[in-house]
Amino acid sequence: MGEDWSRWLDTAPGSAADETDGDRKARVVRLPGGARTRAAGAPRPILVVGGCGGAGTTTTALGLAGELGLSGAATVAVDATPAGGDLALRGADEHLHPISMQQWLYGRGDDEPAPLKECMSRATSGIGLLWRDAAPLRRRASYLTVARAVDQAGYTGVYDGGNPIASRQLRPLLDDADVALVLTIPARVDAANRLRVTLEWLDDEYGDSSEPMGGGIVGDTTIVVSHQQRGADSRVAEHLREHLSGWVRDIVEVPYDPHLARGELVRHIALADETRQTYERLLAGMAS
Repeated sequence: MGEDWSRWLDTAPGSAADETDGDRKARVVRLPGGARTRAAGAPRPILVVGGCGGAGTTTTALGLAGELGLSGAATVAVDATPAGGDLALRGADEHLHPISMQQWLYGRGDDEPAPLKECMSRATSGIGLLWRDAAPLRRRASYLTVARAVDQAGYTGVYDGGNPIASRQLRPLLDDADVALVLTIPARVDAANRLRVTLEWLDDEYGDSSEPMGGGIVGDTTIVVSHQQRGADSRVAEHLREHLSGWVRDIVEVPYDPHLARGELVRHIALADETRQTYERLLAGMAS
């Protein structure tokens, strides 16, 4: 972990490297959030993605959604993994609804979703949850379709994207500049080293050489270092802060929490005060 990450971004515009790299793929431009119906001042939708497997995306998505719900925002946590994960199984401590995300999305036929309020699983924190089954989305739908329907229903979506970030189903959400990106890794050296590849991929696919340091999708990315073992060791987070400060929005540590470590049903009220305060700071940072 001794490498200087301050040089990981592309060479500055107009350099010889840019002029000779004729084979480089054209960049994808992130779309503005103009199609959204989100009210002024409402929280941004959030996409939580893992920098590697076992990165704590589900618990981070549930924690952020839970704090949003307790703040009074109408919030729904959505399973955005390729074939369905355990988001609702982990978070629905009040009611697990039998209707999947796909069944909700096409509940009325003619591409009209059923009333979201009637189809969500529920958590005692006040949030709704949408689990997905293994079936693909139908009729050329994507997670942009899901996000628009969630917005139109008056909810803020928190999307558990799992891993990897390059999965095809996540591209519509990554394209949308209105969606805040949270990239989670466990507090391990190997995970920190692999993070560089992920950030380079994000810059290659969605960056713009004209953007200044800390601009674009990388500058809008919050890194979460999740402590999943007892005995907090902050060296990984400290290393990332040393080499990525100024490039990313923020680097935040989620402390070890015995309630999350059990791998069972997550009850937001049972989280440690420090854990909840961290999620609250995360939300405040993404809103600034």
